Amino acid sequence: MAVQMIERLRRRTGVALVSTALAGVAIGLAGCGGGDSEGGAAAGEIASYVPAGSPMYLEASTDFDGPQWTQVDALAKLFPAYPEMKRSLQEDLRGDDVDFERDVAPLLGDRAAVASLGVPEAPRVDRALTAPGAAAGAAADAAGDQQFVGVVELTDGKEDAVRAFLQDQGMTRGGEHAGAEWYRDDDGTVTAVADGVLVLSDAEEHLFAALDAHEAGGDRTLGGTDRFTDALGKLPEDSFGHAYIDLGAFLQSAAAGNPQAQQLGLADYDDAVLAASLVAEAEGARVKGVLMGAPEQAAEAFSPGLTSKVPADAIAYLGFSDLSSNVADVVRRAMASGSAEANQQLEALTGQLPQLLGVSLEDLSALTSGEHALVVTGAGRRGADVALALQVEDGAAATRTLDALRTGVPQLLRSFSPQTRVPQWQRVDLAAGVQGWRLPLSPQAGVVYGVDGDLAIVGTTPRAVTAVQRPTAPLADAADFRAATDGMPGEVTSLAWLDVEQAVAAAERAGAFRDASRKDLANLRPLKSVSAWTTGGETPTFEVFVRITG
Repeated sequence: MAVQMIERLRRRTGVALVSTALAGVAIGLAGCGGGDSEGGAAAGEIASYVPAGSPMYLEASTDFDGPQWTQVDALAKLFPAYPEMKRSLQEDLRGDDVDFERDVAPLLGDRAAVASLGVPEAPRVDRALTAPGAAAGAAADAAGDQQFVGVVELTDGKEDAVRAFLQDQGMTRGGEHAGAEWYRDDDGTVTAVADGVLVLSDAEEHLFAALDAHEAGGDRTLGGTDRFTDALGKLPEDSFGHAYIDLGAFLQSAAAGNPQAQQLGLADYDDAVLAASLVAEAEGARVKGVLMGAPEQAAEAFSPGLTSKVPADAIAYLGFSDLSSNVADVVRRAMASGSAEANQQLEALTGQLPQLLGVSLEDLSALTSGEHALVVTGAGRRGADVALALQVEDGAAATRTLDALRTGVPQLLRSFSPQTRVPQWQRVDLAAGVQGWRLPLSPQAGVVYGVDGDLAIVGTTPRAVTAVQRPTAPLADAADFRAATDGMPGEVTSLAWLDVEQAVAAAERAGAFRDASRKDLANLRPLKSVSAWTTGGETPTFEVFVRITG
């Protein structure tokens, strides 16, 4: 979204100064890119030109000779497509009579930002948040084509040079507002030169709102609000860029007039805000984020131990804990926000579930209240296998529960669909003398389960189960995994790992890149892995590290 926004802005304004500065925001959000600072981040003067209540704010470095841009450039050079992309960007920014190094770079300060001044209409937010494949950037995508303001920090004492530059580019002086001279382009884009900054927008009223907010100061500006400064203060100071999103505003818009969304308990997140930073490091790009104002999650922190039960050549790993409490928390929030009729139906279903499955809720809770790991293995030609490992306190009790589900689940399916034919379960030998059961749903895969000591494992094939039972070498000791998770706290609420090299190789063998060129595949080679983890408590955090090496 940011790349499209900046490109659209560039086409509309034709002003290289503006488009080049804000391109930093776009590149930062594209994720092509250190170290923490104990002081925390601060938006500085440019955020004082953003009206309070703005739901989205994106800021990036325009210090092209600084350490972050230098590191971004070093990482980008590992990708074969980078030189061509860089040339294309430079051509886009080059006017008939404008030389970037000569005319633009000397005018720019250290930071630039773009902010959305309002939340998009509810139907757009709802579609962005609920559409299949919607990701964490859905709220940002939904904000496209909305009212915005951009702010670019200028080099000290260069205001007159910027005014001259704008007029040379064909912008006409419109007058003064709140002590700043403003200019208009032929297509309606308006730009103001204030003390040390350049402010621009797509409408005069939005530009004036930004200038008025700065003149009023204090909590009339985004930079003067506690939620904004507190959130950014928990991020690294030395970073390529920051993002701030008022999640509550977007969720309120999505829930407006949507009974289904209201029943999800979104009202609990009315005050929730998310802030994140992007830091370019020697071996990749790191995103650090914080969630504030949201209800405390039910997930318990745990020290990942199942990484020692996962083979080192695993393609992917997702570690979490206490699934039963998380499900119960979701049900509780839904019932708190739902209608009496919906609650009665939900209560009736949960009351009937033990009888239908043949196990008690206590049995299910015991099976799903420890540490869990979802593992993808099998990078060979045979295809990928998936297994769910569940740490349990009582292996014998877990066996009884799974054996009961072996009978109960088919009966439950037949009660809803009498025509459903379920194959017969078959005994299967697993590793270390463990006997399991297999439901052959197809020649390639099905459902296989077994309990080995205090570990219950459910997989798609016997291979999937035995790979977790007795790994030749554990993921916890793999050099790539250790490098990707360096700095992870001792206790987390979730942990994710993706071996990009193996994932790409497996996808290539499966024919996913049949139409891709060698050049396309070459641009995937520098991507080694993606790791991520979250923490809980009153202020949940998340971290994502994309490891990039030559």
